[in-house]
Amino acid sequence: MATSLPTLQRTSDPLLTVMRAAGRAGVATLLWGDPGIGKSSLMQGLADADGLPMETVMASLREPADFAGLPVVQPQGVELSAPSWATRLAAVEDGYLFLDELTTAPPAVQAAALRVVLDRVVGDLRLPRGIRVVAAANPPENAADGWALAAPMANRFLHIDHKPLNDDWIDGMTTGFQVPTSGRVLDYSPTAQAASRAEVASFIRTRPDLLHALPKDDAATGRAWPSHRTWTMTADVLALLDPGDTPATLLAATGLVGEGAGTEYIAWRSLNDLPDPAEVLHDPASVNWADLEPSRAWAILTAVTAHATADGTKKGWLSAWAPLAVAATAGLQDVAAANARALLKSRPGGATPPASAKAFVTVLLDAGLIEQVAA
Repeated sequence: MATSLPTLQRTSDPLLTVMRAAGRAGVATLLWGDPGIGKSSLMQGLADADGLPMETVMASLREPADFAGLPVVQPQGVELSAPSWATRLAAVEDGYLFLDELTTAPPAVQAAALRVVLDRVVGDLRLPRGIRVVAAANPPENAADGWALAAPMANRFLHIDHKPLNDDWIDGMTTGFQVPTSGRVLDYSPTAQAASRAEVASFIRTRPDLLHALPKDDAATGRAWPSHRTWTMTADVLALLDPGDTPATLLAATGLVGEGAGTEYIAWRSLNDLPDPAEVLHDPASVNWADLEPSRAWAILTAVTAHATADGTKKGWLSAWAPLAVAATAGLQDVAAANARALLKSRPGGATPPASAKAFVTVLLDAGLIEQVAA
């Protein structure tokens, strides 16, 4: 009987980088590929290289209760008891949950797994935040009794087409199969996450039609497409990737919001070249606001607002008002006022907007936020 061997991944291959970043961001990954190419072995190699335990769950062999929990009558009421694989993962701080053969699971099983994939909840058991969810699937046309993914399930994943290189397999057969431990994944930073979300928000202001674009055909809804959820996931994964690693950032973005939207966003981001938000906060006049196009002003002020409020402190919140006031006096009242609304919604307890907030009084009044502005 033939044995599927793990596939060597080159250190320059962005696949492992993106998988590690997605896991750290709490975003589930779905590996698509033909049978026999080593998806399962790759996952075992990745877990071994990272020194983490892994639980493999064959979705095709499971019932809905294996994900939604088995009802058990207790003195205090009915409890949805989690299966043994979930209780083992709950006992560790970090690890992998590998859902294999996902497209061979019938729709009822896929529906039961929705909370597992997105929230790491199995029955009444919540798995630790360090549990990374990865699934593997054959395209429905190549899967035995395959089922296409429903839109709600597909929209919970970062989709990656896995196509191992012939040279990798040949090298592995010659010198042994390995999975590199390197991955160029950055440490989590609230400031970096806030900046990444601000960039995505700025892009959507210029392309609002891409915020939520459910495909019209069933095949496309079973893969990556833009939604409120996947854009948030995109921002969080990109915050953990080196901005200069274009192959990895492109793979992550297209795997979450689709090829068209993801490619457009990465191109927009590379051309944006925004100033450092910290420098703008230190010296708001360093930006030539009067000559900025509105879309670029949106991006800069949104990034400044996110950076200043990332730590949730009163000092940071107050510092964000100065660039807005300078931009407003340069003719960007509407752009500044939109960020003023966001600032007011995130106001720390006891903080009072400065007198410069009066520059946005008309817009704030229309938004019903005028009562929060200092007299």
